Formats: sequence, C-alpha cells, structure tokens
Amino acid sequence: MIEAEAQIKAGQAAAAIATLNAARTTVAGLTPLTDPGTDAARVDLVMRERAFWMFSTGHRAGDLRRLVRQYGRSATTVFPTGGWHKGGNYGVDVTVPVPQAETNNPNLPATATTCIDRVA
Repeated sequence: MIEAEAQIKAGQAAAAIATLNAARTTVAGLTPLTDPGTDAARVDLVMRERAFWMFSTGHRAGDLRRLVRQYGRSATTVFPTGGWHKGGNYGVDVTVPVPQAETNNPNLPATATTCIDRVA
C-alpha cells in the first residue's frame, strides 16, 4: 500500500494501480481496479484501499492526517463532522492525545505533553 501511494505521488498512476491490483489478486473474488482519471481520485482510491487492507492496525488516523497535511484536503472533508450516531456531535480534535501514563517517557518531547494540536 505504501508503494502505491509513493507511485501516485511520483505521478506513476499506472504503476500504482498495478500495485494495488497485485495485492487484490491475493483474495479471490476481488475485481481489478481501474484508473479513476484524476489525481485527487487516485489519491482517494489508494487511501480507500489502505483503509480496507489495513483495517484494525492503527494506521487510519495517520492516513487521515496525511490527507490534510500532505495532500491539502480540508479537515472537514476528511474527518467526520456533524451529528454522532450515539448522540451529540463530533469534536474538533483531529489528533490522539498522549496518555498520562506515557508522560514519563524520556523520549517524548516536553511540548508533546501539553500540546493540543487541532490541526491535522
């Protein structure tokens, strides 16, 4: 998946689609992907495939933040907004705070324990 993303960033759309399709051939019944035609749609395709292939591995928040920081997407188009299905609304934070139990880690920068970065 990371190879396909690197190929998209390098402007090698055909290679990226081929990389994604090579992964898809490992699972019976998955149809091959086709080039969606635009750069934004290609990024969407790669990130969608990453979401499926890396489900439950803890990579999704980083992928969403990368869509904002490196691909210039608006945080409101990447992260959920509006009403939450269990009541209330989604918040504005787009980062995961450092747990209190990790604040004694000597490798953690001092600013990381107090920083609330609301920008993806």
